[in-house]
Parts: sequence; C-alpha cells; structure tokens
Amino acid sequence: MNDTVSALILSQADFRESDVIIRVLTKEYGLLSFIAKGARKMTSKNAGSIIPVTKAEIQFDYKDGQTMFRLKTARTKKFYRRIHEDLKLTAASNMLCDVCAGMAHEAAVSDEEFDLLEHAFDLLQEGKDPDTLISLYISDMMKLFGIQADADECVRCGNTTVTALSAKDGGFLCHDCAAKAGVREIPAEDLKRFRLIVKGSLRHIDLIMNAAPADTGQLGVLIDMLRIHAGLQLRSFAFYKALYYKRYATIE
Repeated sequence: MNDTVSALILSQADFRESDVIIRVLTKEYGLLSFIAKGARKMTSKNAGSIIPVTKAEIQFDYKDGQTMFRLKTARTKKFYRRIHEDLKLTAASNMLCDVCAGMAHEAAVSDEEFDLLEHAFDLLQEGKDPDTLISLYISDMMKLFGIQADADECVRCGNTTVTALSAKDGGFLCHDCAAKAGVREIPAEDLKRFRLIVKGSLRHIDLIMNAAPADTGQLGVLIDMLRIHAGLQLRSFAFYKALYYKRYATIE
C-alpha cells in the first residue's frame, strides 16, 4: 500500500555504503525515520528532496507499530534556498529541528506542531532575526507541552515586582526570593524582553522585533529550561553561539 505524506526533513545521517537515514515530521504520523536507499549516489532521484530543512512529499508503505520505513520516492514541495546557502541560518534551522525532534511525538502529531515548524522555516527564509525567531518557537512549543515559563509574577511567592529570572525555577523571581536562591538580578529591559517572548508567539514576531527583540541571553534561558525541565540537550546551540557572537548567560 502506497502512503503519501508531506514531511519536514529534520536530519540526515549516512548509513551503510550509499544509503542515508532521515528523520522527518509529518502531520499524520508524527516523527518518522526513513532509510533512503542509494541516496548518496550521483544517480539518486531522491537526494535533493531529503536534505534537512526541506518540505517534501514522501511515498512509503506505512505499517502500524513501526517508526522506521523504507522510502520509495521523495518530491520537493518547498526548498529553503536562503537557509541552505547561509551558514548562520543553517545553524539556526538546526536548532529548530533539534527542538522539534526532542519534543514532538512519535505518534499522531497535532497540526499545530507541524504548522509551527513550517512557519518558523518560512520566517527564517524571509530573514527574520534568528534569536527572536528561535526564542518564540521554543516558547510556543513549551506552551503546547504545558511547560511554559511563568512571566507574570515571582514563581516562589507571587510578588508582582520582579527583578530576576531563574531557569531552574521556571520564571521570574522577586528581590527577596532571588537573594535566597542565589540568583543575580538582571536589568528591567531583559525582563521585558523575556516577558514578550513568553507571552507572544511566532505570529507576533514583527511586533516583538520592533518592541524588544530577543538576544542570545533570553534564548539561552529558554534552552536551559528545556534542559532542566524536559531533559532536552541541544548540542546545536554551541555552534549557533559561536557563529552569532552574541551575549549569552546561563541563568540557573
């Protein structure tokens, strides 16, 4: 039986002499893996359609209970040329893929998860600020999975006058609670940026970029939250930081 799905290609790894294994996100079946036979050969008809950060139409035989399949054919539906030709944008897209692969389900995935990642790719292709874009994508994914940061009040005592941010506590802290936790206070502007990221979404990226765009500091806090509260390690962040040369501070 031939099944055809639209898929967002997340990663690709060499397998055996001329094959590759790809990891993809689909609306119908969530996260799936495929063996693409002969994809590293010059004569492969599928190679160009299964590059990471590509939207492709994939044909295969689906069987319940499996998450690894043999790819029959792949046809490009959307190719993000600007991302593929820019090393910094490639690093940013790798982070998006890592977050998706670490948080999405190996089962039926919601349309919202698929559409969110595709929208993030589209915005990166358009040239939106990567720090703000990735931060909003992570924040949106955290909302979907019920682990969003608390940016309304002190997470320990409820005080609405906040002066610090703790990845370990999952949000803002007031002066007294920050002192007890040994967390340093940060400028009000940084708190404002973080609140906008948490309260906003990718749909609001232009407004947030104009009001208070995120920097690698806010992005780093969100990544620390994923590490602490979801057990997700994003190795791609180290390469991203090295390329962007922006401020980064781990806030525990």
